Amino acid sequence: MQAVLCAQDLTAVRDLKQFWKYDEATALLSDMIREQGPQPALLEELADCHYQSGNTAGALELYTQLSGLLPDNLLYKLRLMSLLYRGKQYEPVVGLGHDVLQRDSITQVLSLVGDAFNQLERRDSAEWYYRRALSRRAHNEPVLNRLCGILLGREQFDEVLSLTSAFLSEEPDNLTILPVRGLAHFSKGHFQEAEEDFSRMNKLGEDGYAVHYYLGQCAQHFGRTWAAEQEFELAWQRDSTDIGLAITIGKLLGDLFKPGWEEWYDKALERLRPDPKVLANTAIAHQNYALTAYKSGRWDLCIEQYNKMLEYSPKHYSAYYMIAQCYEYKRDYKTALAWFKKAQAAFAPGSRGRDIADGGVERMTAMIFMSEKSGNL
Repeated sequence: MQAVLCAQDLTAVRDLKQFWKYDEATALLSDMIREQGPQPALLEELADCHYQSGNTAGALELYTQLSGLLPDNLLYKLRLMSLLYRGKQYEPVVGLGHDVLQRDSITQVLSLVGDAFNQLERRDSAEWYYRRALSRRAHNEPVLNRLCGILLGREQFDEVLSLTSAFLSEEPDNLTILPVRGLAHFSKGHFQEAEEDFSRMNKLGEDGYAVHYYLGQCAQHFGRTWAAEQEFELAWQRDSTDIGLAITIGKLLGDLFKPGWEEWYDKALERLRPDPKVLANTAIAHQNYALTAYKSGRWDLCIEQYNKMLEYSPKHYSAYYMIAQCYEYKRDYKTALAWFKKAQAAFAPGSRGRDIADGGVERMTAMIFMSEKSGNL
């Protein structure tokens, strides 16, 4: 009679689980275990309740117990691997995976072991398992995506193009693999093909940062500056934390002599100031700001930005002669001479910087002499 009741109760438990009523199923199972003891069938149902409801600790404890009771049950090991991976315990995932794969080359296990190695930054091992998983099921989007991530990091762009193109020949509108191929094309300098891939994504409804950023880069490469500006600004709307993008837009507008370029450098610098660890990026932002001001004939602004750059990068000696030239254009020859002399002291004889500085000193000395003689100083 007890076995019949157990079967009836298990049916009730499974009915509750069908309607995602895991708390009620867990309560019923707990009562059954108290009455009938920790039978594997009951423990398995309870472990599954914990697993499905997100109770990782409870599920991990029970699947560990079940795996000890029934070591040949692969389902328990698969669940354990999944739970350990969630808990970022990657070494045990690898160990369990090796145990399972000795008995059955399950694609899911190959992929998960690859993921664990990837998290451990053991890329060669991750690649090996991803390739094995793809050899069993070639059209496997997540595995291909992660393998290509490793290959892109090694700049193996040709293989990425080969793998992604084969996948996309069967599924041309896949929004996971299309950007991978687009990035590989872009990295290879295939700007036309990259633009085609990112444009296709955009037409398919993908409207994120990466799409607009790379469309902007491609447009800029082809000299379509209006389109580049538009795409970069759309990218900024999606991610206003990208300091490099703000600098890119500022430089683009400055090179076109369009108004508003100062605002973009200010946005970049505003985001850089709170973080003292980004001194190099801050220096680059001030440098680009200064160069754009120089091209625009904004001598005071150029001097201001180069001085700020020197606060973050004091050995960037080319700023000396750039500041000197600004003072020269302002006809403040004495201050220009002082900066040219600083540049002269900073650069070795025969270097380009020294040649510029020597020429500046000679020129400013002559201008000061002529001005004093004419009474203009």
